[in-house]
Amino acid sequence: MIQPSQTTPGARPWLRRLAEPVLIAVLALGAAVWGTRFWNEWTRQGNQPEFYQIYFEPAVMVACHRGFLISDHQPKALEDFLWRRRDALDCAELPSDLNLSTKNMYQGAWTYLQYMVGFSWRALGVSWSRMGPLFGVLFGTVLALAYGIFRIGMGPVLATACALGLGTSSMQLLNLPHLRDYAKAPFTLALVLIIGLLISKRWSGKAVIGWGAAYGVVLGFGYGFRTDLLIDLPLFLAVLFLFLDGGITKNLVVKVGATAAFIASFYVTSLPITSAVIERGGCQWHVALLGLQTPFEGPLQLTPAPYDFGYAYADGYIVRTIVGYTHRMSPEAPAPIYCSADYDRESGRYLMGIVSTFPGDFVTRAYASMLQMVELPYANLVRPAQQWVAPLFSIRQRLLFPRHSWGIMLATVALVMTSAVSIRLGLAMLFLLAYVGGYPAVQFQERHFFHLEFIGWWMLGFVVDRGWRTARAVLSGERALPQLARTAVVNGGIVIGCGLMVFGTLLVATRTYQQRQALSLIDSFMAAPKEEVAQWMQPLDSVAPGDWPQYLAVEVDPQACGTTRSLTFRYDPAAPNGDFTRVVSFTPSAAPGRTTILAAVFEKYVGLDAALPAGCVTRVARFTHLQSVPLLLGATLPPDWRERPLYQRLARFEGR
Repeated sequence: MIQPSQTTPGARPWLRRLAEPVLIAVLALGAAVWGTRFWNEWTRQGNQPEFYQIYFEPAVMVACHRGFLISDHQPKALEDFLWRRRDALDCAELPSDLNLSTKNMYQGAWTYLQYMVGFSWRALGVSWSRMGPLFGVLFGTVLALAYGIFRIGMGPVLATACALGLGTSSMQLLNLPHLRDYAKAPFTLALVLIIGLLISKRWSGKAVIGWGAAYGVVLGFGYGFRTDLLIDLPLFLAVLFLFLDGGITKNLVVKVGATAAFIASFYVTSLPITSAVIERGGCQWHVALLGLQTPFEGPLQLTPAPYDFGYAYADGYIVRTIVGYTHRMSPEAPAPIYCSADYDRESGRYLMGIVSTFPGDFVTRAYASMLQMVELPYANLVRPAQQWVAPLFSIRQRLLFPRHSWGIMLATVALVMTSAVSIRLGLAMLFLLAYVGGYPAVQFQERHFFHLEFIGWWMLGFVVDRGWRTARAVLSGERALPQLARTAVVNGGIVIGCGLMVFGTLLVATRTYQQRQALSLIDSFMAAPKEEVAQWMQPLDSVAPGDWPQYLAVEVDPQACGTTRSLTFRYDPAAPNGDFTRVVSFTPSAAPGRTTILAAVFEKYVGLDAALPAGCVTRVARFTHLQSVPLLLGATLPPDWRERPLYQRLARFEGR
């Protein structure tokens, strides 16, 4: 529900209509200047933006009026520029007879991002240090769109305050210089704004179809900046059919029309990107597999399960995993090339194997992410290094820190307040919070979710605005407090109860299914054929180059290990991009017996840690038929592992 602009009754109509657009323009311009200055100061202090600059050759060619092409052999001046050995490049330094084409071009998934940079270089000069205004425009656009989102639920004064709070966030500013990740922020906020407007007002059929077309255009162009945006594709359809004003079963013709408009506009605008991804690959599933690695369990505040999906946040680790998977499942197929179409297919198959066996973990990770998204304004209050912003950030720290769990409390209050207006709006808000707040679990890293900080600011502004309006209505006698409280309690209880029932049922059902699937899978691993490894402190013998990774089962007797509580799988430290040395911890169990450690090992593996007490390691075996092991899980299985939960848990609510 968009709040009307607060102007005096006697104000002229044209002035009322003009006031808010002027405010938005001033906010966007001020943010653009602010963002440009921050970027310039940040880079002058020796900080280096990172957005894969070596891949921006097509942008250079666009800037120099050569087309969206790459050269078959980069001239020295261009190579030095892309590798940042020099700051600027004159287009005249590019030979006129340069052989340009799209052959071997792998930047197709970034087409629109490359064009944006290329056109900006035409205006600013082909130079890394002159890009400040481009970043400023992006920053101003983000704050203007955030203001629009904040206006869905609060007046202009609070919306401006929340936009300024977002604009002075260290999370926003410190991610601003990294173009490839920051460029998705305007598109994500634009999509959320469209969804918010679609839900909060009653629209004509033509308007709904128009919003569908607009959503498709924004998503299609955004996809050409960052393929992450593809995750927003189902969001429009879910909102359109479930939460549009009028009910689920009404206006089906309009909804079908809006769906068609959305699909058509997305198809047209994204066609250059989808064609490139289908032909040459885009590494989209690769990113999701990286996000399943153990380094993300801590930030997500998860209690680990006895198994893991991998332990190294490294492209090379995932590539080796997928190449090995392809060799096991399709021995006749060639090894897929990193980020090729074949690699996308194989990595997608591997990911689907994990999802189909461990769905409960994906639900748990989504809930963990959602719980943290509402806390972002009160987290990461690190002050950027620039002295000229120090006083401002000191004020922020005093106001917002420490406020642990404020986000969750405010989200609950906001949900109740929204439900008091409309159960439909309350359910829609709950759905959006779960979807938008949950998908960062795909790879829970700040550069993938910084732009979602607006969620927490919206909750804060909405609660303050709605609370103030309610208090005024009660004090003036316009509304009766008992009636308001009764409506809030009943409607809020319905929405929260439905949410708890759906979320709880989904979690219990997926975990129950996963417990059986995981038990069966690990049992099959334990029963799979193996051969003894006698020299387990040395490299594995007789492994052909194409037969990596190998899969080991190591049995340890914790009682015989003394004070030793870990086992190290060692790699050659001199191996380029291949030192995957891992320390696996284990603890004594109350149940008698030995602990089994399952681990995949890759090329350059040189053996287990030699500094182990005698009798600590009782057996080391190598799997001989890896075709029976589709997923190379890491696992630490105590004697009673079958009686333990075979799923990840929320450490904050379910214990460690």
